Amino acid sequence: MLKSHLKINYDDEQEEEEPDEYTVVPKPKEEKPEKKKRTHRKRAEGDNVPNNVEESEEEEEEEVEPVKKEEIPPRQLYKSEIGDRCSMLGKTAEGDGYTYLKCTLTGMKMTNIRAIRRYRHLMFLDVSNNCLDLDALQVIAELPYLILIHADNNKLTSAAIKPMKYLQCIILNNNQITSVHDVFQEELSTLELGFNQIETVAFDNRMHKIKVLDFRNNLIADISNFNFPLLDSLYLGGNKLTTLVGLEKLTNLRILHVRNNPIKLLNGFDEALTKLIYINLRNCKVGTMIQIKKLRVLKGIETLVLKGCPVMGGTGEEETEVKGEEDDPQLRVEILAALPRLKRLNKYIVTDEEREEAKTLMQQWIDEGENDEEEIEPEEIMGEEEQRQTDEL
Repeated sequence: MLKSHLKINYDDEQEEEEPDEYTVVPKPKEEKPEKKKRTHRKRAEGDNVPNNVEESEEEEEEEVEPVKKEEIPPRQLYKSEIGDRCSMLGKTAEGDGYTYLKCTLTGMKMTNIRAIRRYRHLMFLDVSNNCLDLDALQVIAELPYLILIHADNNKLTSAAIKPMKYLQCIILNNNQITSVHDVFQEELSTLELGFNQIETVAFDNRMHKIKVLDFRNNLIADISNFNFPLLDSLYLGGNKLTTLVGLEKLTNLRILHVRNNPIKLLNGFDEALTKLIYINLRNCKVGTMIQIKKLRVLKGIETLVLKGCPVMGGTGEEETEVKGEEDDPQLRVEILAALPRLKRLNKYIVTDEEREEAKTLMQQWIDEGENDEEEIEPEEIMGEEEQRQTDEL
């Protein structure tokens, strides 16, 4: 008969008596301090008191209650709660038996998950939608075979989990993380930290195996320091980016998702980005064909999303629908003439008819002697002047 786990040497700690499932330790009642009273004597004849002061025997002093920090009631995980939430039966790391490799402990309001240590063969753990801080999460370092930790919607202010031998994927969306400088896992390939308050993506110790970075909806304004040679997918939608300078160093990049950023100038694209096939610029501020033509250096580009950008008739704002946006066939043909390798533009696959019209327009541009080098945006001229002045200082 298969069991969820083989015999394991547990800690010699005596486990507390288990209450009913999801029992929450009651919060002790706080005694409210007595309201102070002050006594005023009656005004006697000849007392020099302004007429606008009210007379009374007793007057309650106005009290201002201090703002209290939200207190989270303690809630620990018990062994009896784990078994029913395990799944994915597989062989143990030693190969001498079978065990459950995955555990899902979501939405339980937990502040303590130390009981999970007993399930040392787990490879995938989801503790999303709880009340865990970093100290409480560090117990996962005692799971020697863990590959993935998923802890969205907790109380984490840092992603600095203790180094683990096999940990490859960290998913900590919707927390209160402000920095990633202290994150280090030797085998980490995927780091997902969307909806936090991160301004800079920089690590004290370099992680050479990073392939996926997902920092959507943070406060990132600059990627010029990015140096991830194996990076395959980059998700930075909903940040503060105005330029993509620094992208040229990500020579293995295949997917770029930067929607909902105030990006006007498409600088940073380079012919070295031969693997880049997908770019999402939805609701960015790209407004001219001059910028679109900068993507000509990309030899492998297949999909381009420009919906919501001014160049497509949009406003560059989130959730703003503009009638006629991306429905203008002439706009599609013009973009296809600039980027003939495209297979899909916005939602729609490029048709044979559109491709033929684009070829005709391309020939027309050649006949008219189009010179891309002479096409410079006013913002770029101003940017070069500002940079020159900075260099002189």
